[in-house]
Amino acid sequence: MAQYHPSEDLLAAYVSGAADEPTEALIAAHLTFCPECQEAASRHEEIAGALFERFDGAVAETRSGANAITQCAIDSVSADHKGAPPGSLSEIAPRPLADYIFARAGAADLDAMKWTFYGPGIKRAILVGSRDGALVRLVKARPGAKFPDHHHGSDELTLVLTGAYRDHTGRYGVGDVQCAEASLSHQPVIEDEGVCYAFVVSEKPAIPKGLTAKIVQRVIRG
Repeated sequence: MAQYHPSEDLLAAYVSGAADEPTEALIAAHLTFCPECQEAASRHEEIAGALFERFDGAVAETRSGANAITQCAIDSVSADHKGAPPGSLSEIAPRPLADYIFARAGAADLDAMKWTFYGPGIKRAILVGSRDGALVRLVKARPGAKFPDHHHGSDELTLVLTGAYRDHTGRYGVGDVQCAEASLSHQPVIEDEGVCYAFVVSEKPAIPKGLTAKIVQRVIRG
């Protein structure tokens, strides 16, 4: 069972339909691992439904649209990946996330994705980028690999899909979501539990410490 979870604010935004697409996919995937957050999401749905019903009586129509991904996540709690793209991607990612990654990467097999070097033993497939670097990415790292010591220009969400990693804030295993604030500076290290795959969403790229602006651009662009 997951030990680290999205914040209540993130769950509320997800249920209301206010979260952006990659965050929706991340939370939907987390729900497949976490009965505790399923219950929390249901509570938010009940509150939202009561408010909609009280103010305009449109609860049924509004909730059905806002909570389509939530229902998909809850329906996918088992290991059943029916409907997900065929291939090794669906072996590591729950259906809501597998569908999102497939739509962005155009590949159903992990080996067919466009992986770029990010450090010794670490690669990433960029799903959404900006002129400054990666914003949404799938990361894979070998046991013992160390990420560059870096800080964040924005909040960052990381969902662990396989394996585990550790930093000074704790140990993050399968199903865990690390909610890293913009001010956080850390250096994740992969635990000895097999290859770690993680799905990462941020508003701005991470900035490695101690690098000049020119070198930063080279590193974050892979």
